Amino acid sequence: MALDSKNNIKSVFIVDTAVAALAVGTQMLPGSAPLNSVSITNVSNTVVDAATVVNFDKIKIVKDRGANLPLQQVTLSLSEIAAWSGVAGVAAVEQVSYLGYDGVSGNMDATSNNFFIIKLEHLPNSFIYGKRPANYKYGTFQSTNGSSALINATGLVKSLVQNFKPNRNIDWRVFTELTSSGARIAAGASGTLTFTKYSKTVIASAVAATNGVVVGDYISSATGFTSGVYKITAIDGTSGNLTLDIAYNGNTISGVDSTTSIASLAASVGGGSVGIKITGIKQKYDVNRWRQYNKVRFNVLLENFVAGINVATTGANEGTGVYEQVANDEYISWGDEGQVFVDQIPPMFREQDTVVGTQYNPVILGWLDKLNSLIGAGENRGSAILYISGAPGLTNQGLELIEVLNEWLTNKFANVPVTLV
Repeated sequence: MALDSKNNIKSVFIVDTAVAALAVGTQMLPGSAPLNSVSITNVSNTVVDAATVVNFDKIKIVKDRGANLPLQQVTLSLSEIAAWSGVAGVAAVEQVSYLGYDGVSGNMDATSNNFFIIKLEHLPNSFIYGKRPANYKYGTFQSTNGSSALINATGLVKSLVQNFKPNRNIDWRVFTELTSSGARIAAGASGTLTFTKYSKTVIASAVAATNGVVVGDYISSATGFTSGVYKITAIDGTSGNLTLDIAYNGNTISGVDSTTSIASLAASVGGGSVGIKITGIKQKYDVNRWRQYNKVRFNVLLENFVAGINVATTGANEGTGVYEQVANDEYISWGDEGQVFVDQIPPMFREQDTVVGTQYNPVILGWLDKLNSLIGAGENRGSAILYISGAPGLTNQGLELIEVLNEWLTNKFANVPVTLV
């Protein structure tokens, strides 16, 4: 992907709302302000506020990146601003699909002497040169005489876990868990538990943390009937540690209160409703090496199940203002820096202000500069984007930037003031 053309210029400012807003009248010079200060200034780099910005047709957005680096800055003219908008960031969501019990209703097929097949069809994301071919992963289970919904669901979960285990580094992955409508009770009288991804051992902070469960019970890392449950096969009487039938598949979680946040299901869970929960796993992302940010999406195709079995899906969403999107925009905005393409090999490692895992709120000022001449007319267009970290309410310099820009643009756009809600 080459840099945006010179007729579509993008200036990206990463705004840390932990930094206080600068006082009006402050002169911005490299290293003169707290690191990562971002302000609205006049063309002489003097900070303005909501009361004084109305006196200027041209303003700058200026960021101090330290004494040894030049200021990051862009000049904007009120007459050239064509669009102004801001939205609150939205967290990304992974796809979750349920078969049978989904936390509210439904149950797994209890048919005996039946060969069940779950086929997961990966939905490839589109690329500039076309689409990747679809590929599939399977979960299978052969039920026998006297089988039950719990037995069948457990067998299918084990199959899916095993079939994805050799492919934990491929470009699409899911993790699979059992769900149950069984009544929850506290796992222990006091203490905490730690669930480790891909481990069969649940670590107890003390033996009292698991004194409410017995072998054969099912335990979860969270309350709520949509959380995955795992069968306990052994309990260490000295430490209180638990051994699970199937390795815990969720993200590692520690310090969970065993008296309120951990759920244990009685061994008679087979009498309740059970199901299978399949969750997409967040893709790997490295802005310096590859910038294909997407989500795992898949279809659930069933064979040899009874008609009408419940299949419920919550679709994946890339979110708005998430780290991957912001990091990519910042990377591209710095330009080719001598490269033919931004994604050439070896990659160019750039300084990055975007913080991994941070949620941002995008604020965009689009500008249009028409260039007339004797032989025709042309135009440059582009945008200045403020990615403001933190909750939508904003604090410190994030709030100040919004207030100043709202005042500057108040007579130009009907949607002023912009609020990040």
